[in-house]
Amino acid sequence: MKQKEIKEVITNHIDVMNSLLHKISHEFNAEDIHHFRVEVKKLRAFLRLLTAGAKPEGPLLPENLKSLYGYVGIIRNIQLHRHHLFKYLNEKKLDKPQEYFNMLEAEEDYWKKKVQELLRENNLTEKLNEQFPVKLEKFTIKKFAEEKLNALDQQLHFLKNDSIHTIRKIMKDLLYTHDYIKNSSELPEALSGKKNLKLLAIQLGHFRDKCIQLEFLSHEYIDLLKIENEKIVLNDLKQELQDEKRILVRQLTPYLNKLTEQLITEH
Repeated sequence: MKQKEIKEVITNHIDVMNSLLHKISHEFNAEDIHHFRVEVKKLRAFLRLLTAGAKPEGPLLPENLKSLYGYVGIIRNIQLHRHHLFKYLNEKKLDKPQEYFNMLEAEEDYWKKKVQELLRENNLTEKLNEQFPVKLEKFTIKKFAEEKLNALDQQLHFLKNDSIHTIRKIMKDLLYTHDYIKNSSELPEALSGKKNLKLLAIQLGHFRDKCIQLEFLSHEYIDLLKIENEKIVLNDLKQELQDEKRILVRQLTPYLNKLTEQLITEH
């Protein structure tokens, strides 16, 4: 891949991001936010690939873009949690915990204001480092894959919430750069195909969703409620989610153990 192609990939991601930002600023639609965050992840993964083995000057993404990515992520998490909560209440034929919903709405409004403040600044991507390499070399691709596999190997020994989340991030980096690295790097069988990477990323995403929902049901939220019945309803949901999370870990463990074995064999 030569410099012109490299620039085209980066420019395409930026164009899509800017288009989505215009829509987000007016509607804060969950799908638009999701697509925007995916574009940021794809761009970040590509920049990580380009700079593998090197020490780039400054951050890969502008700080205000990273902040925006985080803010809209929180908004989407609140929206999805509220959606799952409505579903749970309907299934159980329970009354809406209004005090809790008011709390979520206030938090969502806070982060929407933070997003609007950032969006009032001009082009959030204009400070993106444009020191593109002349071409993407094979040794850079191999270095990138090697770095990802080493990081993966470290995380697979500790199947806790944070490590599973980090494993998902690594999978996403490999998935989003797969078309560029598939012919120039040796990946374990479990990661060699795009289909396998997608399936594992989806499973890890389900686990992450449960973790996020549980964060909104932590003591920091529930203890602030004054209505006792709402606390009971939300604690029951919390228990159900914890059970579902344990099931997901059991489902993920065999695959992750197999991946660990393959990494040991190939290293």
